[in-house]
Parts: sequence; structure tokens; C-alpha cells
Amino acid sequence: MRTATVILAAVVAASSPSWVRAQAPRPDFSGYWELRVDSFHVPRAALTAQAAGRLDEQAARDADALARCVPIGMPAVMDDRAPIDVRHAPTVMGIVAPSPSSTRHIYTDGRPHPDEDELEGTTNGHSSGRWEGDVLVVDTVGFSERGVTRVPGGGFRTPRSRLVERYRLLENGRRLSVVFTWTDPGVFQAPHTYEFRYYRAARPREPRLTNCIPDQERTRFLTGRPEAK
Repeated sequence: MRTATVILAAVVAASSPSWVRAQAPRPDFSGYWELRVDSFHVPRAALTAQAAGRLDEQAARDADALARCVPIGMPAVMDDRAPIDVRHAPTVMGIVAPSPSSTRHIYTDGRPHPDEDELEGTTNGHSSGRWEGDVLVVDTVGFSERGVTRVPGGGFRTPRSRLVERYRLLENGRRLSVVFTWTDPGVFQAPHTYEFRYYRAARPREPRLTNCIPDQERTRFLTGRPEAK
């Protein structure tokens, strides 16, 4: 985790020119954040009939992605049980999860999403943020079908999905609230909203990045049927 943190901090700092740093300060979400047993407010999603009929297929695809060490992507990056590492600068926020994944970049310099014909889907999508007071509102599109696609509360992301998140600090910076809202007419009957509340965590003493190596036993455990012994 330490190496990834140093690289992420360097990328964030390099993207912040001096004229941007001179602007009025915004809330800084930098730090390590962890989910605990009371961190989840996740209602059940209202799914379309088509999506409800694909849940077994989606679960099998997710298990296969985990078995092959495919980058998990969103929203699994934000659902990691080990602390996530957030580094925040005026023009970009970076998020690193210990599980196999690429760094998530949230741009806050006002850039729009690329045109649809130029947007290549990724497991994390393309994220652009804007400030509403002390709340960072993040709009993400451009997902691929790779990785772990399960959405908390039911359903799954597709290349047609859109995610809007609202980040805000609570309890004098000791907790971080993130409210997620998914829309996808092929999956959800109505926008699906849930909230995670992260606790600020101490810097891990040791790197926490997962060393993921596909092997037959890993594949059997993740994709096979459990056997009673």
C-alpha cells in the first residue's frame, strides 16, 4: 500500500498547478477509510424483469472475474473491507483499494466526460466531480462489462449504467459519507440509492495490496459448488 500511496500522491500533486492551489479551500477527503459492521444503509433495489432473470449469470461472471484476478472495478472498489486510500487535490481525487484494481481517478477541474464515440469502457468508468458547497458530487459513466459488476442491494452495472455519488465529511472529519445512486433502464426500475459511512483509519503498518495469483484451487473455490463434509 505504501508504494501505491507514494505514486498516487505524486500524480495528484503534479495535476494541481499553483493557480488552482490558490483557490478557496474545499473539504479534503485524504486519508485511509474503512467500512465497519454499522457502515451500510442499503435498501433492496427494484430490478427489471430482464435483470432479475440474469442474476445467476451475473454472479457466475463475478466469480470468474475474481478467480482470474481481473481488476474488480466499481462499485466493488468502494466496498473493500480493508481500508481504502484516498488522496485529494484541487483538480483530482485518487482512490486505491487493496483488492486487485486500478487506481480510481475523480476529476474535479470541470472537464466533461469524453464524447460517447471516444469513451472506451473501463472497470472504474470515467468520473467527473463538481462541488455543491462542502459536498463533492461525482458523475461516472463509461463502464465496461469486466470485473465484479454486482451492485449492493441488487442488480449489476453495465456499459449503459450511470453512477452519481455524493461525498461529505461527518463528525468533524472522523467519518466519510458516500451516497451512491445508480440508474440503468435495463437493470433498475427506478434509481437505486444506498449509503456507506466510512470510519477514518490509521495508516496500515504494512502494505495491504492483494497479491492475486490465479490457480486451480482458487478457481475451484470461487466458481464451484460448496461441498458438505
